[in-house]
Amino acid sequence: MHAPRRKAFNSVNAASLARWIVITAFLALTGLIYVYLSLQLYHLGDRKKTLENELTSLRAQNDVASVQIAALTSRSAMQRRLKEGYLKMIPVSEHNIVRLSAPSGPRGEDAVQPVANKRAGR
Repeated sequence: MHAPRRKAFNSVNAASLARWIVITAFLALTGLIYVYLSLQLYHLGDRKKTLENELTSLRAQNDVASVQIAALTSRSAMQRRLKEGYLKMIPVSEHNIVRLSAPSGPRGEDAVQPVANKRAGR
């Protein structure tokens, strides 16, 4: 009859297999993170370029507005609008004018006086 056959199994070193699985997973994860960060950097660069172009456009609009404000508030423009009747000017009455002047009379003992204190030299 047949002699008992011994079945031959290929032995697998589990520790070595686990080590290679961990190394492969680490490299795959590192590659995915690199690709993700590269794409994010590309998209953020596009966003930065868009914002810089928008900023340049807003600065140009600001310059145009500043020139228009200067042109519309110049003396000649105001006089022209006054002649056209667009503006109406009335003289300021005397009782609406406030005049500030230093008192010239003698100062009393309780009056507020300017003081200059000199520091002692060290």
